[in-house]
Amino acid sequence: MNENFLRNIEDIVESLGYECVHVSLRSDFGRLKLQILIDTLGGINAGDCELVSGKVSGYLDEASDIPELDKGRYYLEVSSPGIERPLYKPEDYARFQGREARLRLSDPIGGRKTFTGTIQRSAEGTVTIICDGQETDIPFSSIRGGNLVYRFNDDKDKGKRNKRGKK
Repeated sequence: MNENFLRNIEDIVESLGYECVHVSLRSDFGRLKLQILIDTLGGINAGDCELVSGKVSGYLDEASDIPELDKGRYYLEVSSPGIERPLYKPEDYARFQGREARLRLSDPIGGRKTFTGTIQRSAEGTVTIICDGQETDIPFSSIRGGNLVYRFNDDKDKGKRNKRGKK
């Protein structure tokens, strides 16, 4: 994706007071899909997505010289990264140090391609994670995908009933 195009979208999102978590452009059933993930300290609601969508749509309508978006043959999706937020950049791993994450690798390390554990640090192109009591250094270039892991608090959830009234 054109770096200028990406930077312009990030600038729009940030000028509205949101964090631009990620921008992707990919084919989805023969049509281009421009997906923008936004976040803010208090979380994201539908109004936030609508505001960003309107501003980005205005930019896209004016920027007719963007070859990736062939005259309206795309759709725009603006959403929250969700509770199991994806991690895209080394800075994301540093920001969420101490949190549990799942990393999927392109090539195995120690016979494993998936690590779920606590992020210890992210520095000098390496993410260090404690998984199964063992500290492992993973080159950022080997990470195919990563996301935070959310676990329900078992103590809080004990005794709660499901829709059918069963524990």
